[in-house]
Amino acid sequence: MAFEWLDTFYRKLEKPEDYAERTLAAYRLGMQSGGAIVGVRIVRDKDCCQEAREISEDRIYHPDEAPRLPLPGCPKGRFCRCVYRPVMRYEDQEGDA
Repeated sequence: MAFEWLDTFYRKLEKPEDYAERTLAAYRLGMQSGGAIVGVRIVRDKDCCQEAREISEDRIYHPDEAPRLPLPGCPKGRFCRCVYRPVMRYEDQEGDA
């Protein structure tokens, strides 16, 4: 996985209060600039809450439509280890092949 190093780094940190807004805004800009980002997915932590387990890790969201992390009611709050990951154009095309 291309973003494997992020899993180790970001999953140990407390999320800033504006994590969802800032992260999704960055991915939105990447999409608007005509780059290789086609959307975002949510990568769940192995010990995620029930609400997060109900989210498909295969679903690709436009940043404006992605659920906000941490999810409401997550018992870990800002220590939630579920994260956003960009979906790159080449990944999206792999599913079409």
